[in-house]
Amino acid sequence: MGVNIDEIWLTQTTGDPFADVGGYVIKYLQEREPDKNILELIQEVTLIYVNNWEGKLHSFFHGSKITNPSIKTSAEKIDGTLKQFSQLLNDEGLFQEGYCRISGRKTKLYSAGRESLILSGSGAFINFNHFFQPGLMLSKEILIRMFFIPLGSILLNGKIAIIHSNNPEITAFYVADNCKNNLSSIGLATETGVLKSEFHNPANALFNFIDKAISNVRIATDSHSPISLTLYHFSNFGASTEMNIYRVPANVFCFYRFCTQGEYMDDWQNFIYSHYSNSDFKGARYNSDTSIYEFEKKGEIISVGIDNFKIWKNRIYLKLLNDQSLIPEFIRWSKAHKFNFIIIETYQIYIRNMKKETITKIKELAAYLVKDNDVDAIKKRVGILKDSTSPYLLRRFLINDVVIKNYNSGGEMIISIDDYVNYLFSDDISWREVRYLLLIAIFQELHQLKLNVVIELNETENLEIEQE
Repeated sequence: MGVNIDEIWLTQTTGDPFADVGGYVIKYLQEREPDKNILELIQEVTLIYVNNWEGKLHSFFHGSKITNPSIKTSAEKIDGTLKQFSQLLNDEGLFQEGYCRISGRKTKLYSAGRESLILSGSGAFINFNHFFQPGLMLSKEILIRMFFIPLGSILLNGKIAIIHSNNPEITAFYVADNCKNNLSSIGLATETGVLKSEFHNPANALFNFIDKAISNVRIATDSHSPISLTLYHFSNFGASTEMNIYRVPANVFCFYRFCTQGEYMDDWQNFIYSHYSNSDFKGARYNSDTSIYEFEKKGEIISVGIDNFKIWKNRIYLKLLNDQSLIPEFIRWSKAHKFNFIIIETYQIYIRNMKKETITKIKELAAYLVKDNDVDAIKKRVGILKDSTSPYLLRRFLINDVVIKNYNSGGEMIISIDDYVNYLFSDDISWREVRYLLLIAIFQELHQLKLNVVIELNETENLEIEQE
């Protein structure tokens, strides 16, 4: 029997996350078994789905030949699936001419409902489709690609997850890694169905994947490549269909990549590791010297290593995903730990869109405020700064305790009109953020000078930071 297929469109990038994942699975299998044609690959994957995974594709395809409860035996599931694709490949089914909704090609189109297309309408829900069509109208190549998606997926906290990037190399690496792991688990008979992720939440899974990409894909380390990621977390199961989308925009990827390389890596790793938490281990504290969490249980100190705590919830990852400021965490961490201020500077520029001139001026002011090494004087200045809880009070502090004192001591100009108007109190800068960064910069100056200045962040201050 002949095969009528446009081979290029089995793997061509489309921009549709599901079609692209399916296409990269096909590409992976073709490179692994170059002598097999597409129908033979469909047969191979069908046998995996039915015999090895016991037909557990309900989160992907609702009512397909494999998941339909009325089709009882494995032989019927396999024969029905192969017959369906054979007819599709040989143009024996019902079709119409038109433009494919995903590839945009003018070709023969086939109706795709929930039995073959994830999270689509079909059957009684034709009102979800244009012109009340029985399903979305897609080319045979796109429909075939959808069938291969499970091998390029993972099971994350009970639902399916795929990752798609604006950079094809990154998506291809993710899919190939999942294919390899899913096929390996089949050989070991360790899983029935899609391989389970070791993580329990999308945030940890996403940032773990970024770590793997940076370690394995050259372009992921290129600071000139704006890479973004999207994790689709979904289920197409019965009446409980849902999908949540988690995005790592290019600026967050760029910042995270910067922090995980070179001289900043150790500082960033300690910062990240210290922000894991788990309700089953309340009171656990991170020990940066041993890289473990410790907590007391019935008078005994229990230790939890990275292999276990890396699956806990991480506050920093969640904030990066939700576009929430890390300043509260930075200020608490900087008070107690020496921390490379360039990490915070990069965060402010990449994520918070702060002007570099603002940060430069803040660092200059911090150095000025601690330069005399007078512990009592420093503590007094920081106390006034902490109590500057309004833009008026912050301005008064900078004028009285910086500008005037510097002028009276014969110092060179430290805050110009341009600095004041454009970089410290411009309309696009939060005065609170300027104040917090100045506190952080002072803490780091004190760590550098090894000055023991006890500075408390009282309850009111903590609440204010949280609101920021």
